[in-house]
Amino acid sequence: MSIRIVMALDILPLERVKTLCHEITSLVDLVEVGTPLIVQHGLGVVQKVREWTGEAVPLFVDTKIVDAGRWETEEAARAGAQLISVLAGASAVTLREVRETAHKLGVGMVVDSIDLAPCDREKADFIDTLRPEYVCLHLSSDEAGKGEKLSERITAHPLGNTKASHLMVAGGIGPSTLPALLSVVQPALVVVGSSLTRSEAPEKVAESLRRMVDEEKL
Repeated sequence: MSIRIVMALDILPLERVKTLCHEITSLVDLVEVGTPLIVQHGLGVVQKVREWTGEAVPLFVDTKIVDAGRWETEEAARAGAQLISVLAGASAVTLREVRETAHKLGVGMVVDSIDLAPCDREKADFIDTLRPEYVCLHLSSDEAGKGEKLSERITAHPLGNTKASHLMVAGGIGPSTLPALLSVVQPALVVVGSSLTRSEAPEKVAESLRRMVDEEKL
C-alpha cells in the first residue's frame, strides 16, 4: 500500500498559502485546508485554495464538525471539499448525519480522534460501524509543541486498531519524527503541517518526506 502525503495549510498568511499551493502541490498527494485557515477566512478560502492548486489534487477540508452535521457537511461540499472531518467526540446523531450526508454528496468522511477519551472503547466501536473513509489519529499541535509524540500513543489508542488503508495520522509529523511513526504504523495518509509549510526550504522537506514514504514500499 502506498502512503500518501497531505500538506496541511493552517496558521499561515494567504500569500504564503498561495505560494505553497503553486510550488509544493506537485510534491504531495492531497492538500488540507486547515481549521485555523477556515476560522480566519471562512469556507470561501477553500475555493481560493482550489484555484491555486488546480483540479488535480484532492482537497481535505478540516471542518472538525461537532454539531449541525448535515448542514456543515453540505456547506463544505458546496465549497469544494473532497474530504471533510467530524470530531470523534460528536454525538452519535451528528456522526450519523455526517456519514449519511457525505455518502449522499460523494464526499469522504474523516473522523478525527483529537477529542476522543483514551478509555472510550464504546465510542470507538460505534465509529467503526459508520465505516468512515478515514480515521485520523491526531496529536494536537499544543501537545506536539510540548514534545509529545504521536508514535508513543497509537498502540494504546481506542482507534489504534483501525485498518491501515483507512488510517490517517496527524500532529507533530516531519522528517525527524516520521521514521519512528512508520515503525509503529503504516497509515494510508500522513498529514504534515508546519514542518513543511513554515520551512525555508519546503521543496526539500517535501522531497525528504516522499523518499521516506516511498522506502516503506520496498
